[in-house]
Amino acid sequence: MKEEKSSAQLAEELQALRARLAELQQLEQEHRRIEEELRRSEERYRRIFDYSNDAIFVLDPEKDEILAANPRACSMLGYDCKELLSMPVSAIHPEEMPQLRAFARSVFDTGSGWTDELSCLTKTGRHLPSEMSASVIELGGRQCMIALIRDISDRKRAESQLRESEKRFRLLVEHAGDAFFLLEPSGRFVDVNQQACTSLGYSRAELLKMSVFDVSVTLDAERLARIRSQLELDKPVTLEGTHRRKDGSIFPVEVRVRMFEANGRPLMLALARDITERKRAEQALRESQARLSSVLESAMDAIITFDAERKIQIFNKAAEKVFATSAEDARGKPVQRFLTPRFTELLEQHLKEFEQGERAQRFMWVPEGLTAVKADGTRFPVEGTLSAADLPEQKLYTLILRDIDERKRAEAELARLQNENIYLQAELSAEFNFGEIVGQSKAMQAVFRNIERVAGTDSTVLLTGETGTGKELVARTIHSRSSRAQKVLVTVNCAALPSGLVESELFGHEKGAFTGATSRKKGRFELADGGTLFLDEVGELPLETQTKLLRVLQEQEFETVGGTQTKKVDVRVIAASNRDLREAVEVGAFRADLFYRLNIFPIAIPPLRERREDIPLLARYFVGQFSRKLGKKVDDLCAEALKKLMAYSWPGNVRELANVLERAVILCDHGQLQAEHIAISEQPSPTPGGVTTLEQAERQHIINALRQTGGVVAGERGAARLLGINRSTLISRMRKLGISKDDL
Repeated sequence: MKEEKSSAQLAEELQALRARLAELQQLEQEHRRIEEELRRSEERYRRIFDYSNDAIFVLDPEKDEILAANPRACSMLGYDCKELLSMPVSAIHPEEMPQLRAFARSVFDTGSGWTDELSCLTKTGRHLPSEMSASVIELGGRQCMIALIRDISDRKRAESQLRESEKRFRLLVEHAGDAFFLLEPSGRFVDVNQQACTSLGYSRAELLKMSVFDVSVTLDAERLARIRSQLELDKPVTLEGTHRRKDGSIFPVEVRVRMFEANGRPLMLALARDITERKRAEQALRESQARLSSVLESAMDAIITFDAERKIQIFNKAAEKVFATSAEDARGKPVQRFLTPRFTELLEQHLKEFEQGERAQRFMWVPEGLTAVKADGTRFPVEGTLSAADLPEQKLYTLILRDIDERKRAEAELARLQNENIYLQAELSAEFNFGEIVGQSKAMQAVFRNIERVAGTDSTVLLTGETGTGKELVARTIHSRSSRAQKVLVTVNCAALPSGLVESELFGHEKGAFTGATSRKKGRFELADGGTLFLDEVGELPLETQTKLLRVLQEQEFETVGGTQTKKVDVRVIAASNRDLREAVEVGAFRADLFYRLNIFPIAIPPLRERREDIPLLARYFVGQFSRKLGKKVDDLCAEALKKLMAYSWPGNVRELANVLERAVILCDHGQLQAEHIAISEQPSPTPGGVTTLEQAERQHIINALRQTGGVVAGERGAARLLGINRSTLISRMRKLGISKDDL
């Protein structure tokens, strides 16, 4: 028989039961709390499920079942919930089911999530671009897949538009007139457009292997670093530089650079524009402005330009002189400062007409009778013009004024200078031409006829005759009657040219052609282009120069000394010589082919002793010329004086006659020239055989001339001028004939 439990034991068990009861109650409370939290959680998830902006599906891809779908899924595909739950998964993903099952197996095997883009088929049959994110979920002990599907139509549309925009941008960039360069911060090219390739002459592939330093003449690493530092402060940079093409040529560019990021990568975009034409235009503008400034500064009239507020903007040098003030002091001051009240009133009236468009013409004449005011307050009469110009930013007016008193003084001075010019031309004509050719003898009439025959042609003429017969005067007459009369006549005395510089004088030389050739010099042939070249004493030319002269006569072309380019000229040649060129040809001193080329139309000018009937005519002509030149009143020669002139043999010919008569007019105070005024000696005494030799006559004639000039050889009053020959020729003859001071 079991023993009855003691009260203590019962009490202990009761206490244990109470504790267990309390624990069960606590567990029940925890269970109820968990159930409440689960209910709330399910409610939250239900709300998320029901109100999500994304479509949510619970799927079993293997069994092709849709287990659950939220309202957004129904509205997105166009079904109600009942319809959608009765459909297989393949109904909304007909084309992606194999891919969907493969992804589902991967998700089930790995337990990881998966995101991809798929196409959903709506109830209307439209393929809806979607993005699906899927993960594993266990539902009633069954592994399923929960999928969030987002409609990405707008994003796809934006991406398509972006692609189209990028395509259009690329097309724009490729066909842009500027060169586009995409660079790394180091300067290496990442991309370029077609214009960059065209402007530099490289292919795109070549440029993408290069850096900016390979094409820029003016950019180095240090300068690029400075540009980057500015760009990093979000400051676009615009600069000018120089690019080098593949062929080595260079051209100026204007470059605009910006910094931007592409996929987290810093890049620089540089737009380069060829500014060759702009630079050329800027240079042309500067030259135009320089020319305008030169015109303004060299103008003799005062030019004042002022704006609509009547403030002076331009004040040229002539204005400084006329108004006796500096441009610096005048600029910015009112133009009325230099005008009288009446002038100001008239100016304002015309400016009002300009401003209101009442005047059709944009300029007006400022009549005489108005006065202007110098800086010191002095008034002076003026005339001039007023004109208006509408510029993009302002309206300008230009007042051009002329001091009438100054103009009258200038006109008087001009008249004086014109009269002086006429006088000097007359003097020049008398000095070098002896007036017109004078002669009535048969010999001279034959010369005149030959001049008339040949003047109108371009044929080469050879003038022969003794020194002083007037060969240069005949040459000038031929030129003045030719079609080249309005062009230049260049005269060269070949005997007076230094032997080492003959070719340089005739044909010119280039800078550096020989020692002392510090600049380029045009020769006589080039100076005479289009006109006539008179080669006096042509027989004195060296043989090597004769060869070059022959080529010019035949081809009308030559090279300068030290030059390599052939120059073409159009020159008529008239040659003259007091030597027997045929004899010079025979002894080898003159080229035969050159002689025949010069001797196309020879004109022999007779010595004065062979046309003595012309001496009275010439004498009266020269007396009249020198009387006017010297201010004398000598009007004729007496019979004895003429007789003395007729008896002399005149070895110096017409030039000697002119020199003798000039001296005679100086000696004669007025009236008629007398025999004692004629300073010529008696003829030399004959030899025992009754005839004076030519050498004796020449020696005596030179001695007589030296005696008349007091032994002076050169200069205005020298024997060489009296005899009509060169100083060097006279000295040479004196040595040959043994003339010394003792003979004088």
